[in-house]
Amino acid sequence: MKTKEAESQPPFTFLDGAVQAVLDLRVYRLVAIQKSAYRFAERCTAVLGSPEADRLPIRFVFGPTVTEQDALETVRLFFQELLDQELREQVGGETRALRALILAQAFSRTDLIRQD
Repeated sequence: MKTKEAESQPPFTFLDGAVQAVLDLRVYRLVAIQKSAYRFAERCTAVLGSPEADRLPIRFVFGPTVTEQDALETVRLFFQELLDQELREQVGGETRALRALILAQAFSRTDLIRQD
């Protein structure tokens, strides 16, 4: 159970031009994290640490002119992008066989579907 003090604290803190977080690799695939970091490369540098069990430390480093408010908003948007990328990976995995069949049909000389 959370205390009122824990609820009032922001989930991330901006310190020395950076925000640190820890990602759960049971929730997010590494490839989704990397794709999200790439998409945010213009806004910040996402420095991925070494995984420890199911945890991956990540540090978002910002330029000297970025305000705390802008940095925290960027991190919030990063997590939205991360969820999007994770769902894309999940859907991609679930539809991989179907996409392979469609491509095979498109490039084959034989008709896989019987046409009467």
